[in-house]
Amino acid sequence: MNIIEKLKYHEKNELEEWLDNDEKISRKFLKGLVKFSRDNLDEVKQYCINTVPTEFSSLSIIYEAFSEYSTDFNEFLFEEIQRVVNLAKNKKIKPEYLDVLTDIETEDIYSKSEEVYIKIMEFLTFSLKLENDKNFNIALLDVISWYLIELDEDDEISESETWINRIKKLANNGDLSVQIKAREVLKDSDISSSLSPFSFIEKIKGIFK
Repeated sequence: MNIIEKLKYHEKNELEEWLDNDEKISRKFLKGLVKFSRDNLDEVKQYCINTVPTEFSSLSIIYEAFSEYSTDFNEFLFEEIQRVVNLAKNKKIKPEYLDVLTDIETEDIYSKSEEVYIKIMEFLTFSLKLENDKNFNIALLDVISWYLIELDEDDEISESETWINRIKKLANNGDLSVQIKAREVLKDSDISSSLSPFSFIEKIKGIFK
């Protein structure tokens, strides 16, 4: 089987064999996928476009390969982030399937393609809206939390203040379950100022969420 056929195989069996692979075998395939994609990127792009994320998606293999073993495909990963988020926003996939985006390792994107990292974070945080379905906002906040791990306040990315303010807006004004998730994200990023305290009733409700 060629690379695309192997991806289709793993998609069909919901990554069952892939997850059982020896680490060396997986690493060899990931590096082979990167090498194949340098000459056949359009073919890989088309495969992604034709693949709708599920709980166990072969897209995770592509995202892992492109983000861990290369910096050549960071713009494409940004395109995929937009595609998958919009699928969830438009209810073409379940919000929890956004989790596939956490298979993108952001360390090299942040350190070697900062402009792409900024575009990613701008898009993700801009997609947070009070009027969104609460489950979509919660799932999106999980993705944002993963990507915020790399943010170093010493780098002084001016745009980061806007990103944080968008999360704070949900932390103060969203549905209670969204407020709780947004506050978790801010806490994990060591940011918790300017947040309205929960009322007694909200605290009680939060216990039973």
